[in-house]
Amino acid sequence: MKKQLLIFGISMLTTVFAVGQTLKINSETAIVKFNFVSEKTIGTVKGITANIKFNPDNPSSASISGTADITTIDTKNKNRDKDLKAPEFFDANKYPTINFKSSSIEQSDKGYLMKGDMTIKGISNKVKIDFTYSDKTFTGTTKIYTNDYNFFEKKNNKEDSKVLIRITIPIL
Repeated sequence: MKKQLLIFGISMLTTVFAVGQTLKINSETAIVKFNFVSEKTIGTVKGITANIKFNPDNPSSASISGTADITTIDTKNKNRDKDLKAPEFFDANKYPTINFKSSSIEQSDKGYLMKGDMTIKGISNKVKIDFTYSDKTFTGTTKIYTNDYNFFEKKNNKEDSKVLIRITIPIL
């Protein structure tokens, strides 16, 4: 009987780790940094929440979804931050969060490649996020275009609407 319980316990643990465990993030230090290249505007967004199921040995079984609180946007310029929260840009009163939900995660030369949907102002677009996971921290990079989310559009050149994003999510 004890042997059967031991085998059952080991098989349950193996199943949990093979599928991926749910990780609790450190919301206090999780941060999104951005660089709106053509406007030479850098800043941060905090208020990160996430549901992460991840096993580095089995990334295809992983899933990551999360939100960032756009009302925390900080560019070190209070007037600009106020403008960015206004309806012409992020419309923070109506759309207080930026959302992401993964559709696939796979290993890559750089660590991992995650594909999924990013939603800003109710508009969803497919994005790819390169990320690493080490020292209990997820660090990811991606780029988006403001043109794709209908704010601060650059009609003559889409590249001028490029925003570089770096996401850092420590795990407790």
